[in-house]
Amino acid sequence: MLQVKFKYLIFIICLILVLSLVNIPAIDVFSTAAKPSIRLPIIMYHHVLNDSSRLGKYVVSPKEVEKDIIYLKEQGYTTIVMEDLINFVYNKTELPEKPIMLTFDDGYYSNYTYVLPLLEKYDCKAVISITGAYIDKSTAEGDLNPAYSYFSWELVNELVQSPYVEIQNHSYEMHEICERKGCTIMKGETFEEYSKNMVNDVGRLQDVIEEKTGYIPTTFTYPFGFICIECNEILHEMGFLATLSCYEGVNILTGSKEELFELKRFNRPNGISQKKLFDKFNE
Repeated sequence: MLQVKFKYLIFIICLILVLSLVNIPAIDVFSTAAKPSIRLPIIMYHHVLNDSSRLGKYVVSPKEVEKDIIYLKEQGYTTIVMEDLINFVYNKTELPEKPIMLTFDDGYYSNYTYVLPLLEKYDCKAVISITGAYIDKSTAEGDLNPAYSYFSWELVNELVQSPYVEIQNHSYEMHEICERKGCTIMKGETFEEYSKNMVNDVGRLQDVIEEKTGYIPTTFTYPFGFICIECNEILHEMGFLATLSCYEGVNILTGSKEELFELKRFNRPNGISQKKLFDKFNE
């Protein structure tokens, strides 16, 4: 055994000498360790209500959101948004030592009523993905109520200007399950037809957000988490730099552009402790 180890050592030394002669850094050959990685948990919220009778899998109370934020800060986490993550990948900017992302889907007015004040109070940031048709309807109705309304375009513009909120695209009106599940391709639909339908819907919301606010979203959030290969291809072509899924797990990031797609998230339901939810981050 000792003889074998000695022969291996001699081989390594000789190989290093050869590599030095041809100007190939030995470190590139022998470094088999993975790139330094960052663990990024992302929490997915939806509606936030004070009405205890309506709390459930996708509806939590403002107090639960506040306790989540306090717990995360106590554990040393720092909230980031998609811009921070995209800059980490594309511009090599640093992320906090323990980053975490808070995401809110659909664009509920309750997010403005209850969540924004908490973000301001605790100096945190969150990503809110809006559904265009819901915003149009709320804007037309005008009577905003946190129990059932969504943002108006005026509020979307206000949130775009806020340092605490980042707005992203959740489709214009593909947030439904019918013949088409979310934004996935339908049975019998050609790629050309599907591509046109995606651009007409998701691209429409991109255009409206830019028109109303001057801001262009970088990230697409899959309605209901439904994903297909064709969808990803079209989103790439449309210029999206990232997507948020409903797959559960912690994201392990090394700086690759591909890692920005189908980012995993943990749904936050009502009625479980912060420790039980956040212990999943270490599983």
